[in-house]
Amino acid sequence: MNKAIERGQSFLDKVAGVIRNRNTEGTASVNSQNDDWPEPGDIKGKLHPVPSFEAETLLPPVLREWVMDEADRMPCPPDFVAAAAVVALGSIIGARCAIKPKAQDDWLVVPNVWGGVVGLPSAKKSPAISAALKPLERLIEQAIEAHRAELDACDASRTVFKAREDAIEHHIKAAAKDPKNGDLDSLVQELQDHRQQVPDSPALRRYKTNDTTIEKLGELLRDNPGGLLLLRDELVGLLSSWERYGREGERAFYLEAWNGNSSFDTDRIGRGSIFIPNLCVSIFGGIQPDKLTAYLEQIKNALANDGMLQRFQLLVYPDHRKWEWRDRAPNMEARNQAFAIFEALAEFNPVDWGAAPADEFIKFPHFHFDEAAQELFIKWSSDLHTERLPAEEDSLMAQHLAKFDKLFPALALIFHLVECAATGRRGPLSKEAALRAAAWCEYLEAHARRCYGLLADMELCAAQALAKKLLQGDLVNGFTVRDVMRKQWSGLKTKPVIQAGLAWLEEEEWLRSEDIGASGRSTRRYWINPRISELGKTGKHDDELA
Repeated sequence: MNKAIERGQSFLDKVAGVIRNRNTEGTASVNSQNDDWPEPGDIKGKLHPVPSFEAETLLPPVLREWVMDEADRMPCPPDFVAAAAVVALGSIIGARCAIKPKAQDDWLVVPNVWGGVVGLPSAKKSPAISAALKPLERLIEQAIEAHRAELDACDASRTVFKAREDAIEHHIKAAAKDPKNGDLDSLVQELQDHRQQVPDSPALRRYKTNDTTIEKLGELLRDNPGGLLLLRDELVGLLSSWERYGREGERAFYLEAWNGNSSFDTDRIGRGSIFIPNLCVSIFGGIQPDKLTAYLEQIKNALANDGMLQRFQLLVYPDHRKWEWRDRAPNMEARNQAFAIFEALAEFNPVDWGAAPADEFIKFPHFHFDEAAQELFIKWSSDLHTERLPAEEDSLMAQHLAKFDKLFPALALIFHLVECAATGRRGPLSKEAALRAAAWCEYLEAHARRCYGLLADMELCAAQALAKKLLQGDLVNGFTVRDVMRKQWSGLKTKPVIQAGLAWLEEEEWLRSEDIGASGRSTRRYWINPRISELGKTGKHDDELA
């Protein structure tokens, strides 16, 4: 037995020796032909350009200083804070009112919108969203306090109700024993009438939820027909869950919820039936570029693309903002003004602010464009449908732009109501609100092109992921594609993707490759530019590979 083990070990030593010799020969060959390695090139993406955030154009004055101050103190791109704030404002307004974008037609648009922020893990996505939703958190706290007071009042009312019920029952028992104590039939009727007046438990006004089933969300919307915000720290998990087999019901639910203007009935064994008078949901969250790319690839190859991602109209992917130290007090005046806008919109009466009342044909109070704003919207809509959409070659982008029909009037209504809350203005939507909505549409189109353009940058993503591993020293000279696959690193799990990334790195002189072994049985091995170890120490490529 010992001799067999020795013979086996000897054989393994010989095999290891052959491998070492082959690797050494390969190294010598590569180095002898390339004594001077050049400086590795930059692994930079060719993302679609997006405009810088022009706060004076895109934001009403009452929100401008608050958004820019929150973004600058982190620091993070102001796009993150602004997009989250606009979606939050739309969720507060929700289905309590709408806009009729046409002067005569009864087409209605509810201002609930979906959006998200795309950025690297270090881009301050979550802190930016949290800052933008602080006014909403204050409203939630106020609603909870008000609900406690309502519960106390309800308990008192139920005590009185129960005492009155006991008294009537006592009279009924007395009348049953002796007719002189009262008319039994009258007392029974009195009891029945009384029981119709049992105090209902007050419903807590909800503004948002973070994690819910559609059954529970249906109950929340039944009690909050104006709608609410679904906030997710990582949107891709939510989107991917709707793609799974057997989740078609959830997908249909949210597709309807984006419209914001339809009733919805759910019937479940064990849970009974729920009638939702108006299904209205706003959605917001964060996404990392690599996860968005994977999801885009998934829906690009899907047989049935129903435009779910295209509903995320306020999806922003700004240029990365380099971190700098910031430490100063918040602009409290700007913050208080912004918070006051949220509070005003949480309680406003649309009809008092100039909306036409609901009627038997139109279920919501509704606003109109004034004459100048209506003319602007007609020109914008005509250009969209006769020029831009017919000329659009990217199918995903065309589907995205087609949903701008809702985006423009929804944003215009949000900005109009913000102006009303800030200045006391009343009446139809002004040309200023329409111009601001048009500016947002142009701005968001560029961001959408950047997001959908990630499909063309999969090789770049793989190259950046590999470059990061090289800088960290996670790969050694002579590695193979199989070596990388075994690691199962994020974004580097399939052979074609890895090979594409390696080819990019070779072009930029990060690597050189050589086939080692006999013809027909050779293995391609990759040799690392020795200058990379110095780059890892200096952090030269940290921003582009973060």
